[in-house]
Amino acid sequence: MTDTGTTNAPLTKGHYSVARVLDGWYALCRGDELRDAPLARTIFDLPVVLFRDASGRAATLLDRCAHRNAPLSLGTIDAAGHLACGYHGWRFDRGGACREVPGLLDGSDASGRCVPAFATREQDGFVWVWGRADGEPTGTPIRIPHIDDPEYLVVLREYDVECTMHAALENALDVPHTAFVHRGDFRGKGSREIEAVRRRIPGGIEVEYIGEPPLSGATTDAEGRPIVSQHWDRFFLPGVAQVEYRTSAGRHLVSTLPHTPVSDLRTRFWLVSCWKVPVDKRDEMRPIIEKQLDTILAQDAEILRQQTRRIREFGGESYRSTALDLMGPEILRMLRQAERGLPADTAPIDRRITLRVF
Repeated sequence: MTDTGTTNAPLTKGHYSVARVLDGWYALCRGDELRDAPLARTIFDLPVVLFRDASGRAATLLDRCAHRNAPLSLGTIDAAGHLACGYHGWRFDRGGACREVPGLLDGSDASGRCVPAFATREQDGFVWVWGRADGEPTGTPIRIPHIDDPEYLVVLREYDVECTMHAALENALDVPHTAFVHRGDFRGKGSREIEAVRRRIPGGIEVEYIGEPPLSGATTDAEGRPIVSQHWDRFFLPGVAQVEYRTSAGRHLVSTLPHTPVSDLRTRFWLVSCWKVPVDKRDEMRPIIEKQLDTILAQDAEILRQQTRRIREFGGESYRSTALDLMGPEILRMLRQAERGLPADTAPIDRRITLRVF
């Protein structure tokens, strides 16, 4: 009998689906969270501090003063827009250069007093940070569709989950689990055979589901014809999941989920869920949509927590995949290639399968 590693912890010890892609944009906070005080955050287990300079632009530094290593996030922002350490008052600009040491008369030889800085960009209501300190960004953060579109109702949520970023991304883009984790709330009320087509897209991969009935609401139009639903799941490097639904009846939903690795086994993500809802229906629909999303997110967070707990008890992962796992293995492969600094793979990954959804 072949030992699959399911009963022997040492066989899986140390194996985790973790990739540290430093050369990429990660959301660290919403823009309205960053006001007139420093804000502490963590990415890849590294403490960083965000603040706004005198012009209001967001900046990010390593959260460690160059003098005696006190957290800069405990400091203040001075009138010049410099971040002043709360211990001895050293002041740093947005690029990490030390601009003043209070009480020091000789200001020479200041080059060794700098703090590593991270490229920072504010876009679509989020503050995005390049993962490599003092790195030169390539490209810009992904755009979040419809976040400022007046035709759409927008729901924003933030979650910290106990799992790898890979596990959180796979969960967000995984169809088979929905009939079980979300039974009755999302799926699980019937079965149907549909097709799934996987393909590459710029910066990531996409799976299109063909023949899927609408997730909610009427399934036929006023003439009795079936309402056709289109469904796409997408992953964009280094950590953005996106789910889109569109029906022939004019319904449209796009949920974009930026993920940030706080540590190897803790991930923060935001849900930006944009629903095309008539203005006169929004007061009625908002609490319904929010309740459904909150329920689904809480269920996912709990199953991910339980999954991580069991993996840690066995000392690592011991995964077995099937043809239904269209996203997870490819996401991990892309993350690990990017971690090694390899160029994006252009080899075809096109695949079409038939599956049963419940």
